Amino acid sequence: MPMKQGEDLRQLVGYQLQRASLIAERDARRALAPFGLSPAKMTALLLIRDNPGCDQTALGQALGINRSSAMRQVNILEDKGLIERRAGRDARTNALHLTATGEEQIAAMLAAINTADRVLVENLTGEEAALLSAMLERIATPSPRSRPRRRSPQA
Repeated sequence: MPMKQGEDLRQLVGYQLQRASLIAERDARRALAPFGLSPAKMTALLLIRDNPGCDQTALGQALGINRSSAMRQVNILEDKGLIERRAGRDARTNALHLTATGEEQIAAMLAAINTADRVLVENLTGEEAALLSAMLERIATPSPRSRPRRRSPQA
């Protein structure tokens, strides 16, 4: 029997976002399972596609993970033959690029994940789904008010 959710939980936007996120994550994992990728690795792949030549530090920042975690993501994607490292802007960096295999497979991966997304919002009208997407983008875009303020030096 499902647990009851009281009014306090139902009113918390963060709680509702988390519930929706868990469902979206589960469905995305199922959609990407045939490709052997997690949603995070698919996100990394798309970021590399959209930012050819980026380095793993920039990738880690975009993913919100540290450099060593980004390196693990890159190693896995490289082992799968989806990306390659090329000479970077200096001797310490590598430029990340999709391989021909990555370019070929990304369309099928996107089709699978887009199907999962459509199922996620199937109870919404097209207008509601577009509005939800726009609102989530606004929530996820930091505003100047949400950035921590620097303390002024004390005299």
